[in-house]
Amino acid sequence: MSRWTCLSARLPGTVVHPEAGVCGCGRRAGQSACRRAVRWRDRTSVFADRPRLSVGRGTLIVQVGDSTRRGGNLVVGRRVVPVVCTLVVLAAGVSSAAAAAPSDVYVSVGESSAAGPFIAEQIYPLDCFRSDHNYAHLTADALGLTLRDPACSGAKIANMYVAQSLPLGGTNLPQLDAVTTDASIVSVDFGINDYADDGWTATALVPKLAALLGDIRARAPQARIFVMGKIQRLRAGGCFPTVPLLPTQADQIYAGVEAVNAVLADQAAANGATFVDVYPASVGHDACAPEDLRWTEGVVPNSPAQPLHANAVGHQYEARMLTEAIRGTT
Repeated sequence: MSRWTCLSARLPGTVVHPEAGVCGCGRRAGQSACRRAVRWRDRTSVFADRPRLSVGRGTLIVQVGDSTRRGGNLVVGRRVVPVVCTLVVLAAGVSSAAAAAPSDVYVSVGESSAAGPFIAEQIYPLDCFRSDHNYAHLTADALGLTLRDPACSGAKIANMYVAQSLPLGGTNLPQLDAVTTDASIVSVDFGINDYADDGWTATALVPKLAALLGDIRARAPQARIFVMGKIQRLRAGGCFPTVPLLPTQADQIYAGVEAVNAVLADQAAANGATFVDVYPASVGHDACAPEDLRWTEGVVPNSPAQPLHANAVGHQYEARMLTEAIRGTT
């Protein structure tokens, strides 16, 4: 049982079972946590035409959509820009050693890659599809930070400034409202939705991201800003039929993140932020990888995640890289 995790419990020392099919307990967790375990392989339907809510032994499972572009949230491709390229030793979990005072405020803003759709536990508002085990929550826990997490699936940079209408009728307030003068750390995870919405081009992303980073700096002058890169979601050429996308589609996805990551890295450098290059460590852990190595789920996920998005394991490693980046800039 030492390699199982309690995804539903915030317990130190837990790690993810290689098959990611059952939530269980690590050595330090204690067996009582197993009462909140969820057997995800028993879920009834991975996708439906309409949003679907179901409850499984204490964990709310939210399912929506049937295509890789639902909400515009394809996360794709590659760009290796070693601004902050954290070496990740393949040992799951995030160290609990703090690099900041417990009173420090950490704000995580972004799209679905920050929110963690379908990963337990999904938290309010439910139609943001935001997990309390996304990398922001794991990083805040590791460093003893006070977290504000308005990140929301389907968000674009415009939703930093205006409220986002959600698919089940809810509303997510402008994410920039969470960035105030007391913020000491801000992570920014946008780009893919704007890129896709702008016709699969990064031209318009440059000024939007530059303006956003400037506005964050103006609202939180003392904050350290971290721009999150995108992990590998699908390798060049894909792996049909394991992931049922044609090679041309896979190449479009792969090339997209190269363009997005290039902009993210350049604008981070130009605006006094730190680029967290999560891509290199994720190579070989994409949706084509064997299930026990996968950080990203395919078109039909084998563990809870939005298609072609990071699963719980992926968020753990992104948290580890962000945590090390924060420590490194202290």
